[in-house]
Amino acid sequence: MSTSESTGTDRKTGEPTFTICCNHGQIRLPPINQPPALVVYAPGPYTIQIKGQTHHRIGSVIPQQGRLPEYLQLYIFDTGNEVRNHLNAMGQTSTEGNLDETTLKRRIEMIDENNFLAKIFRWARDHYESVRTEFAIRLLPDKGKGKEYDLPSTSEVAGLIVGDIVVQFQSDTLQQIRDDHPLYMSLQYPLLFPYGEYGFHPEIPLHLETCTSRTRQLLTIRQYYASQIQTRLNQGMTLIKGGRLLHQFAGDAYTAIEEDRLRWARNNQDVLRVELYSNVLDAVSKGDTDAKIIGQKFILPPSFTGGLRYVVEKYHDAMAICREFGNPDLFITMTANTNWREIKEHLGKYGGDSPNDRLDIECRVFKMKLEQLLKDFKKGTFFKPYTAALHRIE
Repeated sequence: MSTSESTGTDRKTGEPTFTICCNHGQIRLPPINQPPALVVYAPGPYTIQIKGQTHHRIGSVIPQQGRLPEYLQLYIFDTGNEVRNHLNAMGQTSTEGNLDETTLKRRIEMIDENNFLAKIFRWARDHYESVRTEFAIRLLPDKGKGKEYDLPSTSEVAGLIVGDIVVQFQSDTLQQIRDDHPLYMSLQYPLLFPYGEYGFHPEIPLHLETCTSRTRQLLTIRQYYASQIQTRLNQGMTLIKGGRLLHQFAGDAYTAIEEDRLRWARNNQDVLRVELYSNVLDAVSKGDTDAKIIGQKFILPPSFTGGLRYVVEKYHDAMAICREFGNPDLFITMTANTNWREIKEHLGKYGGDSPNDRLDIECRVFKMKLEQLLKDFKKGTFFKPYTAALHRIE
């Protein structure tokens, strides 16, 4: 952490305090384990290929007749030809050359030995080979007790329990995985989470001081992922040294955060008082007189970044400033630079990866420099102090 990111000082020790990593010490997540010996910190093209596709859905245990196994089916069906099935599922080659069968076999063995999810699927394979009856796998969220799993009967899968991942024996459809399921990321990125670690769930408590007046007691999904991608030299660095896999992970984390915000807006329309925005009369006035085509409309508040009302509100704010203070005198563009000294010094502390592998560090340094630039303009360091200003980040 840089002192420029400090949000204040501790009253007792006088040391700077931070929010992005630990929220002033309120976020205490289990330390990230050191990876198995086979996982290297500079993933090549093979690591990129094994990830699967970012559909965030899960299929059946056994593939449909005439179709090749893929995803978790590779751990259960036709395991005698598993290496060949993996190669077929990944198209035989990567973007940078042929995939190595020996490396693939060793990584399969590594996942089998360390990943508890892979062990569940191998158990299912043994069950399938010995009994040859239909079954399903249920991966429970299990938010406070540890890892649990079972093999329920087919009849038990008739109704899916909200929050569970129930993998049916054979199905033509894919099941959506909720972004707040603890196994969401471990199922998507078996090489970033080689032990099948549990991830975020909505009931992780914050460590608050006694007699606090704070109303929020639980960790938010944004706080969780912001804390998870911090550089900690005394813990495993499988995630932050994931290269392009880290890029994809950050994108998935961002979409999960956005989905959580959208879900809150959808479930709290009464709090947002959306009846002031939309009703049946609005639909009729627009010509939507056929009740079959009128669905339920969810309103996004102006506080939702990027939403329609957010954009309109910012536009009106800008026009109001121009009306009051006149048109802008300066139009300044600031861009990020991967060769900034702060970025190189940070990367040099744990191995000197390419700056392009740590886009989060680039963004944080850019934000610090932007805030310093705004402070300089406000104090009159370069020009006379400004009376009004607007800025946006693309």
